[in-house]
Order: sequence, then structure tokens, then C-alpha cells
Amino acid sequence: MKIKSLLLGSAAAMFAVSGASAADAIVAAEPEPVEYVRVCDAFGNGYFYIPGTETCLRISGLVRMDVGFNSNDDSYSTYVRGRLNIQARESTELGDLHAYVRIQGDNTPDLNDASSYDGNAVIDQAYAELGGLIFGYTETTWVMSKNGGASGFGSHSDNGLAYGYSQANQIGYNFTGGNWFAAISANDDGDAASYMPDFTGRIGGVLGGMTIYLAAGYDQSAENFGVKLGLNADIGAAGNLIVQGFYADGPTRYGANNASATAVAATPYTPEWSVLASYQHQFAPNFKGSIGGQYSSDYYVTTVATNAPLGSASSGTDSWAVEGVLVWYPVDNFEVRGEIRYTDFRAGHIFFESRGFPFRLIYDSRRLLG
Repeated sequence: MKIKSLLLGSAAAMFAVSGASAADAIVAAEPEPVEYVRVCDAFGNGYFYIPGTETCLRISGLVRMDVGFNSNDDSYSTYVRGRLNIQARESTELGDLHAYVRIQGDNTPDLNDASSYDGNAVIDQAYAELGGLIFGYTETTWVMSKNGGASGFGSHSDNGLAYGYSQANQIGYNFTGGNWFAAISANDDGDAASYMPDFTGRIGGVLGGMTIYLAAGYDQSAENFGVKLGLNADIGAAGNLIVQGFYADGPTRYGANNASATAVAATPYTPEWSVLASYQHQFAPNFKGSIGGQYSSDYYVTTVATNAPLGSASSGTDSWAVEGVLVWYPVDNFEVRGEIRYTDFRAGHIFFESRGFPFRLIYDSRRLLG
């Protein structure tokens, strides 16, 4: 009996050992640990950490189609734009390090140019910031500054009326306080015959829902300057008002420049004085509208000789413009925009009017990202 029990016990032990060996033979190796993409909320919505780094990346973009109607010649046109934005940010001991690249392609079909149906992509913006230092290609500080909040651009419409939009290769510095900001930059004006850049800057303050600012620019090729005084104020819970006043001492990049003046005058198209006002109202969370206008007085007219200072001859040409805008967001991230604009130029007995009716469909992923 004891012998039988011993044999059964030995058999059970051998089975257990054999079973353990068989189990060990089929166990798969443990998988390598996987580092999942982590959300980075230090710089706002839409950023994620690049795996293995402390750098945060955000990718956004825009697709836009315009259908425009011009009552001057009873014509229509279409225009398509695609845009890809890439941003990288990280914190350093010298402040936030930020790089931004915008790749953009436009398409405007031309019956006489088959290649126009395939728009070319370009680097529309590329700049970097470290603390207050900024360098690269972007809007001049005449147009806006990265720390200026609501002090940039023109009216509430897509084209902003006439405010002298410009971009340039530049290097500058942004100063930011508790409720104030300032910015200055040296801009490459493309004048190869001179070692002097253009200079632009702005300064302003924020008081509650109101931003007051002053911008200035010196055009070294023209040897002229422009200044702009502006106000952006919230009116109640649903309204916003923009008012801007401009002065230029001669033809310059930094004024209330209006490209539409080509119909009545030679280049460039800078008025001595200009006033712009625009009011926008948020009627519902997904629906808003604005109305704006601008009066410009005494456009400068001169022929631009290569590398020669621009004169300050005055044409006696005045202009005024009005616009209306309605914007609807049927779903998040998608915008339907309709605009109507009328511009009137008068130079003595010469009269020119421009009536535009652009209608835009815009998908913009930045609207969700903030």
C-alpha cells in the first residue's frame, strides 16, 4: 500500500514538473512598453507631446472657397485657398520657444492659362519666438504684434478695408506687461541698394474690454512714415467696435493703403488721412454680422523710380467705402460668410466705383483649437 502510494506520488510529481516545462515553452515574450501620445495643455487646445520629448506640436489648417461677383462688368470669379499650419512649442529657461510655419496654396482659374488650375504652394509664414525675441517672415508690427491681442489688422470683414497689410522678413522684440504691450521690429524692405531696413512698432494697453494702441512705420526707401491710432472695444455682451485713424506724410508701405485706387492713380496708393470704423454684433452663438466704413483723403500720387525716394505730391483724390458682413457657423469649424462692399473714388471730375459681393465657404480647424 505504501509502495503504491509512493508510485502514485512520484507520477504526480513528474506530471507537475512536465506540465510546468511545457507551459514555460509556449509563454510569449513580454511586449516592449509603448509610449502613447500625451495631450499637452500648457499652450492651449490642440497640442500634443512629440513622443520622447518635451516639445508640444499642433497641426491645423484651412480650406476656403470664394465666389465673387462684380457688378461693374457683370462678372464672377472663384478662388480656392488651402493652408497647413504647423506649430511647435516648449518651455525653456529663457522663456517659451515657439516655431510656426504656414504652407499655403491659392488657385484662381484662368481660361488662357492651363497651369492656373493647379495652384502653387508657398511658405506664407515662417517665424520663431524665444521669450520676447521674434525673427522670421510674418506680418509687420504695423499690421499686428503677437502680444497685441485685439490691436491688429483692420475692420471685421475678411479683407479688413484699407489698412496697409504687409509681411516681411524681420527681427524684433515684444515687450509684455500686466495690462500693456509694446513691439518693435526691423523689416527687410527688399531694397538691395541700401543697408537700412524699415522700422515698425506699436504700443498699447488693455482696460477691461477695451484695447487702445498706437502703431508707426518708417519706410526707408520712400523716406516717409505713417502712424495709426486705434481702439477695439467690447460694447455690452454681444457687440464689438473698431475705430482706426491714419496719417502718412507721403507714399509709404505704412499707411491706409488701398490697392483699388489703381483705377484713378499711379502707384502707390497711400492717403494722407484716413478714418476707419466697424461694428460687429453677435446675434446668436452661431450667427454674427458687421457693418463698416472708411473715408480717405488726399491720396499721394507719384511715379516710383528704382531706388529713388518717393515724392509727396498730392492728387486731390478722396475715397469712401462701406461694407456689410454676415457670418453663419452651421457646425463647429465651418463658416459661411457673405460680404458686400462698395468703394467710391473721386479725383476732380474722375469718378470710379467698385462694387464687390464675395461669398465664402471656409473650413478652419483653428476655430476648434483656439
